[in-house]
Amino acid sequence: MVVRNESQALCVAVEMERRAIRVYERALMLADDPRVQEGIRDILMDEKAHLQRFSEMKSSHQMDAAEEQMLIASMAAEVLFTGGVMEMKREKALTTLLGLYRYAAESEAGAVRTYTEFAEKCGDPDVRETFLSIVREESAHLSALRARVALMEAQ
Repeated sequence: MVVRNESQALCVAVEMERRAIRVYERALMLADDPRVQEGIRDILMDEKAHLQRFSEMKSSHQMDAAEEQMLIASMAAEVLFTGGVMEMKREKALTTLLGLYRYAAESEAGAVRTYTEFAEKCGDPDVRETFLSIVREESAHLSALRARVALMEAQ
């Protein structure tokens, strides 16, 4: 996906976070294991915080509504969580804590890559710094998830 400026980057970022939240909310309804449910709730908190930050920034970088809808439609197949809850099920993210954290780590790695690309395209230093801040948060979360996965795999 080609994102040309900060308005488009923020539009895509908001949609990515919305989709992540929807996927994890559906997953929460389908997961039976209380430990998996708690893991999903923790991940949801992070995604909701990111959505709020991106939505606030997006409000000051408006774009034409038709352009926004076209951008969202064109990215539908490319954005994170392309397989949704069914992909989570295939990855055992709904039935095992290890599967959940593996899935979440892969998703976070994708977010780090995407938000880094967006930061590089932003002319507005404040928006660029916000994306880089989110990259740092996502990277820290990714490291924690990978550490948790490694610990579980070692047991």
